[in-house]
Amino acid sequence: MARVTIFLHGDLREKLGIERMHLKADNVKELIEQLKEKFPNLENDIKFGRIIILVNGRNIETLLGTDTQFEDFDLVSLTLKDGGMIDFFPPDGGG
Repeated sequence: MARVTIFLHGDLREKLGIERMHLKADNVKELIEQLKEKFPNLENDIKFGRIIILVNGRNIETLLGTDTQFEDFDLVSLTLKDGGMIDFFPPDGGG
């Protein structure tokens, strides 16, 4: 499993009261499942694409194709590597 750093920006940081955390996961899907367990109130925001996710500075929509709906993404194919950085942004904010 890869150890990655999660950065929360804007309203997400304020809402959850945390700026960054470290998690271990093999892929983005596992990472998101862990986040949903830790922060159940994030589930709808993630499910409905209200959160922008960057993997090492690249939007997952770019990595998987711009015409794909979030719930259709093959998140298992987005493998993670040790030292990776994952950013979560609310769509209307920054940080």
